[in-house]
Amino acid sequence: MAKKPSNVEVWLERETSFTRRALESASRHFDSNDELTVNTLEAVYGQENSFGILMGKRGSTNRAGHFQFEPPTAKRYSLNSSKGNDQRFDIDRAASAAARYLKDLNSWFGERTSLGGGVYTVPVKSISERKKFVLGAFNAGEGRVARAQHLAQEDGRDPRLWSEVVNYIAAAKALPKKQEETRAYVEMIPLYETEFAKKSPANKTLKKKGIRKGKYLCTDGHWVTIDGRPVFICD
Repeated sequence: MAKKPSNVEVWLERETSFTRRALESASRHFDSNDELTVNTLEAVYGQENSFGILMGKRGSTNRAGHFQFEPPTAKRYSLNSSKGNDQRFDIDRAASAAARYLKDLNSWFGERTSLGGGVYTVPVKSISERKKFVLGAFNAGEGRVARAQHLAQEDGRDPRLWSEVVNYIAAAKALPKKQEETRAYVEMIPLYETEFAKKSPANKTLKKKGIRKGKYLCTDGHWVTIDGRPVFICD
């Protein structure tokens, strides 16, 4: 009996050169101060929508698009989420937003940061440990994770260890189901990432080159279909 392909192998079969280039380009937002790579983006992309399968509806007020952003998060990263122009469905823009969000999370949990409403992060100095908080916050929201840090600290636990903090996600205004989802998310993404690093042809060196100067992503424009895929054209 043939061995069943892994999730990563299935996702790589679905990964088009266009998607790969978008993820590669977005990875240029990362640098030596994080453990984030193009393979991290591939792993998150696979987990979020199974490489283009679970996208949702344009204009949805819930999670939708390539990286399953809710409208407030999309707006924060300059993505329009209206039905007629939902840029969460543009892989270039969505991948760039996802990379910037991951990078911001790495910065916010790297030093004491005000998230508003009297909520502050507890700095996690270990880069590898911080990455768990980054992934957890990408899934559950940075405010919820920061509140969980403080709840853990109040309970005599170490707010800089994800294994301690994740147990307080539900108490930080989340349903028990969300806590288990976030726990699984943080456990699975690094496993997928490791497999992508071994099997994906994505260029891992672009991270070292930094963000392209002069690259401009407009917010006003219209959609057209080219070669069977939607493309956003600037007006």
